[in-house]
Amino acid sequence: MIIHSTMFVLVLLALFAALEVAFGLYRRPGVLTMRELGASLLSVGAYLVIRGASFVAVIWALGSLWPGSEDALADVSPWLVLPVYLLLDEYGLYWVHRLSHERPWLWRIHKPHHVPRNMNIAVTYRENWLWDVLVPGTWLAPLVVWLGHPGAYVVGLAFRTLIALMEHSDLRWDLHLQQSRFTRPVMRVLERIVSLPDTHHVHHGVGRFGNAMKNYGATLVCFDWLHGTLMIPHARQEGFGLPEGAPVEPWAEQLFWPFVRSTKDERADRRRLIEQTSPTADLAMAEAVITTVDGRAVVVR
Repeated sequence: MIIHSTMFVLVLLALFAALEVAFGLYRRPGVLTMRELGASLLSVGAYLVIRGASFVAVIWALGSLWPGSEDALADVSPWLVLPVYLLLDEYGLYWVHRLSHERPWLWRIHKPHHVPRNMNIAVTYRENWLWDVLVPGTWLAPLVVWLGHPGAYVVGLAFRTLIALMEHSDLRWDLHLQQSRFTRPVMRVLERIVSLPDTHHVHHGVGRFGNAMKNYGATLVCFDWLHGTLMIPHARQEGFGLPEGAPVEPWAEQLFWPFVRSTKDERADRRRLIEQTSPTADLAMAEAVITTVDGRAVVVR
């Protein structure tokens, strides 16, 4: 199961990557650097390792502590298990993601995902390793398999992976369909069900059509709609990434903190850089900026 899941993710990555190469997304300035593409590709490997380890750990723990539970839900219809699995996974991730923009320690873990100034499929899995430990899907997936529904897991993985790669890619096919009078009605329905590039790029964007406190959903938009965090601009963003001038940790620290940390001198330099700026520049020069749900910008030093 672990090997098949890994191969499926890698095949989808290869297909999307081929499309992005064909459309010239990797010829943009700054993409082919360790800060952007290099660190993002490395995080793909970390994601696969942690997801594989979670399967081994959960199945071993359940087999040892609760052996009679294996295939306990095998008689339940997969058409019931699949939507419940997807909704639980999505709602748990919604709140982890939302809190990561409100709590300084969680933002420290999630910040690497917002560093790239170019959107592509590699950004999908670009996170500090702790992020993959904290999100509920890491532990929910092996539980679903253990309880007797590997099919629900595979279908859920296919659906979530497809949406995740699509929404992080800068192939903006959705804008063309939204502008066409023939496909616009279909897109108006689709964009209120699943997360598309138009919605997720808002979360990574800066400028007029960017807002990191909107669109926390990874696959579905129902919880953003429910909690008032949905934004559908039908437009390209002016740019992506952190606020202009905000310090960015070295790629190894981004991905492997707290095992890899800046030296005291480097941290002191960042603090002095912030202290020497005027109050109006504090947000741009902050070590981290967390935009809370009520619209407050919190400077983390």
